[in-house]
Amino acid sequence: MAFADLRDWINDLDERSDLTRIGAEVDWDEEIGAITREVSSQSGPALLFDNIKDHRAGFCRRLFTNGTGTRERVCRFIGVPESTTYREMVPLFKDRFSRPLKPVNVAKGPVQENILRGDDIDLYQFPVPKWNPLDGGRYIMTSATVVTSDPDTGVLNGGTYRGMITGRNTIGVLLAMTQGWGKHFSKYKNRGQEMPVAVVIGWDQTLFLAASTPVHYPEYEMAGSLRGAPVELVKCELSELLVPASAEIVLEGFVSPDPKTHTLEGPFSEYPGYYGGSKSAKHTIRVECISHRNDPIFHGCLTGASPGRTNEGTTWTPATFSAMAWHYLEQAGVPNITGVWRGKWPETMRVQIRKSHRGHAQQVANALWGCHLGNYAAKHVIVVDDDIDIHDWEAIEWALCYRVNAGLGDVSFFAGTGGSMLDPSVPLEDRNSVKYGHGLWTRMLIDATINWQLQPQEQYGGNRYPAVGTAISDEMARKLKRRWQEYGL
Repeated sequence: MAFADLRDWINDLDERSDLTRIGAEVDWDEEIGAITREVSSQSGPALLFDNIKDHRAGFCRRLFTNGTGTRERVCRFIGVPESTTYREMVPLFKDRFSRPLKPVNVAKGPVQENILRGDDIDLYQFPVPKWNPLDGGRYIMTSATVVTSDPDTGVLNGGTYRGMITGRNTIGVLLAMTQGWGKHFSKYKNRGQEMPVAVVIGWDQTLFLAASTPVHYPEYEMAGSLRGAPVELVKCELSELLVPASAEIVLEGFVSPDPKTHTLEGPFSEYPGYYGGSKSAKHTIRVECISHRNDPIFHGCLTGASPGRTNEGTTWTPATFSAMAWHYLEQAGVPNITGVWRGKWPETMRVQIRKSHRGHAQQVANALWGCHLGNYAAKHVIVVDDDIDIHDWEAIEWALCYRVNAGLGDVSFFAGTGGSMLDPSVPLEDRNSVKYGHGLWTRMLIDATINWQLQPQEQYGGNRYPAVGTAISDEMARKLKRRWQEYGL
């Protein structure tokens, strides 16, 4: 059953004792982030802070985070058994991402219970944390869905992008031209117009998943498919944009193409586990209207992850990105894909194939590098045969050691491509999103399939590789099974 909104999800977590309500006073300045980091890294409960310094008397007093912090939680809100494994989740997400469910429009909703304009707008009234010690400020957009529309077609896009409060009514943002809203912004800029924006904070977690994944269909349709029920939408106050009727908070405003409107933003602890982006002038949302429910709940999350330190997104982004990569590969006509797995970070993707032709691995890499997902993922692509378990790093390592020979062309490079502007291995100047629109990558393919330049050998029984020397015969396996208890083992 689909959850109606964020409050419905919080109530379910509470009933299952999977939510901790923190009543002790906590500081928005680093303390909330530090608590969340420790809890998240231990696969702990969802958190609801309701006694936040400087925000006990304001119209927004509470903050919810870590709602997607375990695999079991993700399984619950997409309506599958908690025992569902990541291996099973990838094809499940792939199936749902291929079956869009259109949203429905309604006349009004709870998010319209309160409307603020003009001098009443003060973003500092929200309990927005300074999540990490060296963050440039208080990041109000971490798990939010930023809604924009294509001025030519009217098609909506919803994406998760970072945004830092830079004034009472301004949010400095990292706006890449290769992302959904960046493509829309380019069109508005060419027209000499400002781009309308709606920032949705706090709703059903399926929208968070859809907005954070480079999906093929509009995000509202993908959220509907994930939750098994259409998203109910209401029209914004300042534009024709549509937002969930039962969202907690919606910030409406505009992004101007005029560089004079830019504000200083950054750095921020980003998904690679490093601080990303120096303090510099960035595109800015000018907020002109705030809609919110009575006693709204602010929703935010941590983003960075490093060995031993994690965030809630690492519980589902590997599965959703892998599902979309598999979907894109099939749409591109790449045959015999039998598995895809991204792992904790998106830069490395593993693809399993039933090899049918020379150059099959190269076809995989080229398709991934040319699709929308490639903007932030697949810097390194590892392709293996279907006898290698892509979820088992020991198996991957074995293939890297004994099926890769760089001298036979098993390692390829593709330079000068667009890539993440948050990757610290790239020179800082080449990560200037305002100047270049995105980052710069040299991508690498490791073809860890058996190389077909190796000729079948008679001594290998007509195969290109010798038999695996650690196997036991089928006859002996049956004998061991029959006598195992007799051995006393």
